[in-house]
Amino acid sequence: MIRLAVPDIRDEDIARMVEVVKSGQLVQGKAVEEFEAALVEFSGIPHCAAVSSGTSALHLALLALGIGPGDKVLVPAFTYPATANAVELVGGKVLLCDVDPQSYVVTPQAVEKVLASPEGRDIKAIMLVHEFGFPVEVKRIAELAASRGIKVIEDAACALGTVADGFHPGYYSDMACFSFHPRKAITTGEGGAMMSRNAELVTLSKRLRNHGTQPANGRMDFTEAGLNYRLTNFQAALGINQIARFAQELDSRKEMVKTYFARLAGNAQVELPQDNAGHSWQSFMVVIRGGARERVKAAMVDLGIEVNLGAHALNCLTYFQRKYGVDAASCPVSTMLYQDGLVLPLRSMLTPDELLFICDSLEKVVGP
Repeated sequence: MIRLAVPDIRDEDIARMVEVVKSGQLVQGKAVEEFEAALVEFSGIPHCAAVSSGTSALHLALLALGIGPGDKVLVPAFTYPATANAVELVGGKVLLCDVDPQSYVVTPQAVEKVLASPEGRDIKAIMLVHEFGFPVEVKRIAELAASRGIKVIEDAACALGTVADGFHPGYYSDMACFSFHPRKAITTGEGGAMMSRNAELVTLSKRLRNHGTQPANGRMDFTEAGLNYRLTNFQAALGINQIARFAQELDSRKEMVKTYFARLAGNAQVELPQDNAGHSWQSFMVVIRGGARERVKAAMVDLGIEVNLGAHALNCLTYFQRKYGVDAASCPVSTMLYQDGLVLPLRSMLTPDELLFICDSLEKVVGP
């Protein structure tokens, strides 16, 4: 089976992790600080807090920005449910925004339309998702938000290494949140991070991730009702070397994507995603035309190629339908992408022969 994604964990990564395990210093400590420093150096975003998952990062970002019960938060309809679940966890109200059919992300025009609607005039925050690593036009949306006193959070779970309007996620927004789940290009097993140019927000987030603790007069005080969202030392140790070689990982992914575009561009049954120089290509999703996605998916698996659907359309999921009265027609582009999107294998250890086999197999299955 050609796997969809396999973590690029090498002997040196394991050795570093084992060293920490043997030291007995398992909880948040020096390795976490080194991991945070490596993320800062790579991204150019000056402040970072490593946490236990991408979802906990989103939750803490909302708490740090003061988003709470009854506050409306704009969320792209095409995303993993964790984006909206974080809003639910703080008692907020989700307002869905449909996405662009080629980039799979929200546009400034779509956001502006929601903000101008009666329900959108008192929105407190916008969550932007760089789906699969495609760069949202953050600068323009952040300008729209700032003019209305709205906070902006980037769900950059798939977007380490993405360049949006010239900068890494975390530059234009209040906070950017990352995931290091095994499906991501860098993994710590589970794990996440928050990054920002705002030192106070990250400092507050660090207190919130650790029960609200604050050193004071030689003892530990508790200044917030915090949570336990710490990243363990050995998880952080697993990720440090991966960051050091991540620039090469990005280059490798971009080269593989060139093959996909070159080999699949002429197929009328396969709609390719929009390319962008700032795309980090965490995943490569195509749209299978004619309602044939499930048939194609099954046939590819039969040929020994692991494929899967992309993100979810929140407007098609039971929880959001019951709570907000949305349906498949509410965000039609997201619904289409949810029903017809197919993610193809993309990972550093994918060989040229495997890439060509995937392309040939897909063309064989879908037809010319």
